[in-house]
Amino acid sequence: MKKSDFLDYLSKNLKDYSEIDVSLSADLIQKAITDSLKKRNRVEIRGFGTFCLRDRKSIRARNPKSGETIELPKRSIPYFRASKLLKQRVN
Repeated sequence: MKKSDFLDYLSKNLKDYSEIDVSLSADLIQKAITDSLKKRNRVEIRGFGTFCLRDRKSIRARNPKSGETIELPKRSIPYFRASKLLKQRVN
């Protein structure tokens, strides 16, 4: 499901709200999760799952085209873990 499909689904089920309101709400939720992760806080949505960051070490890699060795910096990767309730609903 793409974001546009998600917004269409919400608009059909929330007929009291305009498409602009639904779109703004979805954008605000996404921004809130992103801002919280930037501050290195964990985001927990009960019954859905948790978002957190996982740190990756810096590594040496090779450029496949030139064969040159490069150093990739340390980085943080967003990680989502589904709740037990979500897993039960899906299965």
